Amino acid sequence: MMESNDVIKLDFLDSINTNSAKVFIDHLKSSSMEKTDASCIWLNISSPGGDIDVAIELYNFLKQLDCRVITNNISVVNSAAIILYLAGSERYCDYTSTFYVHSVTKKLRGVFDADRLIKEAKEIRINTERIIKIITENTIPSFAFWKRLMTKGEIIPSKQAIKLGLSTQIYIRDN
Repeated sequence: MMESNDVIKLDFLDSINTNSAKVFIDHLKSSSMEKTDASCIWLNISSPGGDIDVAIELYNFLKQLDCRVITNNISVVNSAAIILYLAGSERYCDYTSTFYVHSVTKKLRGVFDADRLIKEAKEIRINTERIIKIITENTIPSFAFWKRLMTKGEIIPSKQAIKLGLSTQIYIRDN
């Protein structure tokens, strides 16, 4: 096991949005200045999901860091939060943890003509493909499998998450 000085431990316990991402990155920066010798980030996550673009931005940010990233689902990792979770090279979950995958949705405001609705539908399709590609690159099943699962919506318990390669290990607590 790593020494505690080697690890920066952070929590992401919020919806994924521009503000929560900024707070997270600011906390990571300040923690890294305190622990300059750290070679690993341990990220506990419990999130209902949120903004897809921000989740992908956080995923890419963590993947590009020059350190080991471990993610840990401490309760629920739903929707767009799965993308953040997949940034870990090691991905733990509690035996009580769940993941929720579903179709991409978008709240629309205002008055829409046919062209604007078509534009919004294209954006949803593109975001769906972006998400499925990231999930497929980090798990065992195919693109078609994840597309079907997202279309019907599915809660994935921890043992199934291991079988799918979504999680790499069930976290065993020291009592």
